Amino acid sequence: MALYVSDMPTGRRRHSAEQLRDWIAQGFERLGREETARWGAFLRGHRLLDLNGLVSVQIQQRHEQRFPKAGRLVAADQQAASSVYRDRMSEETRLRNHVGEVDGDCPCRGTRRIRMHLEEGCDSLAMMCPVHAAATIRQMARA
Repeated sequence: MALYVSDMPTGRRRHSAEQLRDWIAQGFERLGREETARWGAFLRGHRLLDLNGLVSVQIQQRHEQRFPKAGRLVAADQQAASSVYRDRMSEETRLRNHVGEVDGDCPCRGTRRIRMHLEEGCDSLAMMCPVHAAATIRQMARA
């Protein structure tokens, strides 16, 4: 999030570690701690829904309003990944980065389950919400 709102150029791919740190600090200063975390949680939630084909029109519109430059978001994400690889991240940050939120009406409607209908006349199935049941899903994956 910080790199997205910073002065980092979108086109150039390689930057020094120090320059990236400066842009991260600049973007963090522009957004502030709470808004940076909020934007990150919304991006994570969008990605989790997108991976499962569950992004509604409302959620997509809000995502595009927050991140109108898709190419810049990709570039910022790539540079952030490079920064994390070089500098690592704190345990607090790692845990916070697992938290996703939905900017709009989640398909689970707060139930942590999403009903799916496969065919007419078949019983419906339910899947765990990839956003609101993420902690449970991670625990099950570790077991």
